[in-house]
Amino acid sequence: MDADLLRADLAALYPQYGLRVAHRGTVLLAPTDEELLELADIVAEPGGIVAPGRAGELLGWPEDDGAVAARRFLEWAWRLRETPSAARWRAPLAVLDGGRALGLAVLAHELDDPAGTVRTSSWLARAEQGRGLGRRVRLMLLELAFGPLGMARAVTAAAEGNAASRRVSAACGYRETHRETGTDGVVEVHAAVTPAAWRRKRLRDVEVEGADAFLAAISG
Repeated sequence: MDADLLRADLAALYPQYGLRVAHRGTVLLAPTDEELLELADIVAEPGGIVAPGRAGELLGWPEDDGAVAARRFLEWAWRLRETPSAARWRAPLAVLDGGRALGLAVLAHELDDPAGTVRTSSWLARAEQGRGLGRRVRLMLLELAFGPLGMARAVTAAAEGNAASRRVSAACGYRETHRETGTDGVVEVHAAVTPAAWRRKRLRDVEVEGADAFLAAISG
């Protein structure tokens, strides 16, 4: 089945599959299994996301590779396919650039989050890092969050040693709020951005589709 037709069928059941955010050839949209398998190949490759031995820079990311890592990623991604509600929702979006799946971005609101707060996270294949794509993806994600979804605050977290991720956050208007030490001993740097700060960094000509149905589902 054509991927777009499959997404349309899924969107009838899970409105997050109708979301699409585009900007100058880069597209964020809910991944079908075809795109998830492409992403699983990146995850499985040694050093596919971070340099070997530096997996601790990604919070909660085990140092596996190969089939073990691919299965772990797919099982995690499949669990995100749940009916969204006002209390909790997740919107995973594959990063497509030039028609290829290069990474994953996620908007989420968890049960213990204050109303109007959204969590943002993303990763890219290491081969695609360092060319400004990470910043563009984050700003596209914030366009969805602060534009049609009407969120009041976006938060993120990165390991203290993940300087690249922290630079992307700062470039998008996030400011550090606090630090925590995880159970693995890694210092987590938490940051937040408001719509006012984001507007000073906002990309022009970002196209957002499918937000109305998703907003209706999460508005209770």
